[in-house]
Amino acid sequence: MDYEIKTIPEQKLGVINCKTPIEDLGIFLSMLMGWVDAEDIETEGEPFVVYFSPRHEVNQGDAVYDVSIVIKQDAEETDRIRVVDMIENKVLSAKHYGSTDNILETYEKLVNIAQKNNYDIIGSPKEVLIKSFHNCDNEEEFITEIQLPIIEM
Repeated sequence: MDYEIKTIPEQKLGVINCKTPIEDLGIFLSMLMGWVDAEDIETEGEPFVVYFSPRHEVNQGDAVYDVSIVIKQDAEETDRIRVVDMIENKVLSAKHYGSTDNILETYEKLVNIAQKNNYDIIGSPKEVLIKSFHNCDNEEEFITEIQLPIIEM
């Protein structure tokens, strides 16, 4: 599996905090992207999800997660959408291709790479929705970038 270490620069984010069944993710993603369109906000990159619930448990009831997108300027917050600053961080990154039904296999490989290389995973996983249900109809064509925040030991 191809992987890389990336430094994610300081960023401004539009964020929706969620504690709902993961099936509601599409609703919140639509809400976030509708806000971007309505406010004419310039974005950078694709939307992403940060999981605070363990990834293997998100299909078992309510999950705690954020739906976010990088924005290029300050924007007006709403009752659901916050604008926050994210500090620079280092991540171990790899891409998962196809349906997310088996995404845990990619997580497992990435965790093994982290252990083998003495990278300490220090935060919640992030899934960048490069090609997903919001911009692709065929699950077999999905591309999800998994980013694990790390420090090198």
